[in-house]
Amino acid sequence: MKSVGYLTIGPSGIKAVRRTKPFLQWNEIAVKIALDIPDALFKRPHLEATIRVDPDKIQSNQITPEMIINTKELIEEQTGAKIDFKIVPIEKEDK
Repeated sequence: MKSVGYLTIGPSGIKAVRRTKPFLQWNEIAVKIALDIPDALFKRPHLEATIRVDPDKIQSNQITPEMIINTKELIEEQTGAKIDFKIVPIEKEDK
């Protein structure tokens, strides 16, 4: 992100920050500031994971809402990322 702005400074310190050139009082000055900040600083990471469970290898095929909520909260707590789970049917893969 590139941005240009003006910092208005008076005898008591910083008075304002503007995008356009300011009108100044007799005892003020304006400092033009050009910022060049990487866009990556404003983006949250988007993590995606696929977990496959073979239905033939589990003893119970019930996934309770509490299991999903606990897993979601644990991952969010550890990574700081926002997690969204979707339950979709597993398609058999040809071996």
